[in-house]
Amino acid sequence: MDSPTKILEQPEEITATVEVLLKNVTSKHESTSCIDVLDLFHKDKKLYALPVVNDKDRPVGMIVRQDLTEFFSKQYVKELNGKKPITILMDSNPIVVDRSTSIEDVSRIILDAGMEHMVSGFIITKDKRYLGMANGYDLLNEITRRKQKHLFGLAHFDQLTGLPNRTLFLDRLTQAISVSNRASRAISLLFIDLDGFKPVNDTYGHAIGDRLLKEVAERLLACLREGDTAARLGGDEFVIILLESDLERAITVAHRILGTLRVPYEFGKKTISSISASIGIAEYPVHADELDALVSAADQAMYIAKKNGKNQFAVYSV
Repeated sequence: MDSPTKILEQPEEITATVEVLLKNVTSKHESTSCIDVLDLFHKDKKLYALPVVNDKDRPVGMIVRQDLTEFFSKQYVKELNGKKPITILMDSNPIVVDRSTSIEDVSRIILDAGMEHMVSGFIITKDKRYLGMANGYDLLNEITRRKQKHLFGLAHFDQLTGLPNRTLFLDRLTQAISVSNRASRAISLLFIDLDGFKPVNDTYGHAIGDRLLKEVAERLLACLREGDTAARLGGDEFVIILLESDLERAITVAHRILGTLRVPYEFGKKTISSISASIGIAEYPVHADELDALVSAADQAMYIAKKNGKNQFAVYSV
């Protein structure tokens, strides 16, 4: 058996930090002259702002290209102030955040401090020492990307188990049928309904019921090959798409699923040993030659398995 599919393609659960936005911008010491910093801006047109640090490499300010160039565009200013340290013109209160600061937190910090910081950017530190910079443009892009990914997740994944939901399942089944037609290779569909789940909710409450469904999802994934799909349709109903699968392999997987779902579930001091499954198996294109008919065939076979005593599988037959 190939390695089981373990990755759940749902929105990121780990909070992203500002380190994903990090830009390697060379800092300048606070003693650096204004004219030297001005020369740096002239040489690098993409450089918008420079961090200013002290002897301990800790940020003490930031100088923005526009502020510096406007100041030195006036007559005689360069002669009078060019050799003075950059500290006379820098913003001594830039936004400085540790690299562990979340994207959401730095967004709130900028909103509170003023939207002008979206343009100038902010400084990132590690152990209070200068690490790099980030700009508002990249921050907005990251926020947008995460929002889009979150919305995609809500639309296509079951929020309890992380498995594909009905929408994504139907999309993947459509793709699998298309590939099957081109390659002339059968696919199998398993329709799974848990036996004994409702009493768990009634006896132990929905919190335990939810934990059990999550555990079921993990066990189902452990029974599959890379490329196969396990999805949750809702409630205690699941479906599995087996790619390049004949009836023999589908039956082997069904046996494996029945065995793993019967293993008792341990939740703290609670042990639940009453869970099993009724599984219906249908094969494309042998039992059905289009999507709706295939799902219906697997569903009908599942009800046959449940009617015959549960904790078993049934293969669709006309």
